[in-house]
Amino acid sequence: MELITRVPEPIEQLQRRDAQQAFRIMSSGGVTLLPLSVSYAIFAHTALAVERIYSLKKRPQTKPNGVIGNWDIFTEVFEVSERDRDLVRCLTLDHDLPLSIIGPYRADHDWLRTVQFGALRRSTKAGTMDLLMNAGPLHNELARLSLETALPLMGSSANISGSGSKFRFEDVQESLREGCDLALDYGTSRYINQWQMGSTIIELPTWQVLRWGGLFEQQAVLVKKHFGVELTPRPSSGSWTLV
Repeated sequence: MELITRVPEPIEQLQRRDAQQAFRIMSSGGVTLLPLSVSYAIFAHTALAVERIYSLKKRPQTKPNGVIGNWDIFTEVFEVSERDRDLVRCLTLDHDLPLSIIGPYRADHDWLRTVQFGALRRSTKAGTMDLLMNAGPLHNELARLSLETALPLMGSSANISGSGSKFRFEDVQESLREGCDLALDYGTSRYINQWQMGSTIIELPTWQVLRWGGLFEQQAVLVKKHFGVELTPRPSSGSWTLV
């Protein structure tokens, strides 16, 4: 494993260079540990590398991965209503918040032309895909590269399944760190939170909350203000995620 430690301040040029290195490794079949704003995450591109993620995380086989995305990928690939697009635009573009959305996607889109069946099977369910959007400059650069080259990147939070999201590099389990081909240490994730949750997940077109992320309360206020919809509040105890 190649370990790269970076200073925590947001240096755009450095993050673009790191994103490009991570992208080269993933496109060649490697697994990377990435410092996203919502938590540390583990991502890959090829089917074999995606299976490595499941093994490293001890992730249940029934749980699909998320996919790195951005506004362009969302609008081109996802088949949703204009109102759904307005919701995503409001949270990710107008208010610059991270968000994961689950919704129906176009399996025939050119972006998916190189993806291996095994990797896609692990990252979709019943005709839907989980797209992570706006999770920091490094994530956004990876999303741009992904769309530009038609190389989808798939993965999930960098933790042994069930142990909660990790916001500091040193909190990621050693076995997982050592199992990656590249590990980027950027210090503490921007959106560290008491619930140990990464991004909020909202299903389209139902607007059902499938995970109450660290910024959920702020997002719920915006949804109520701009759309008149009250999202299901965060449970007071027990599990904060349905997926």
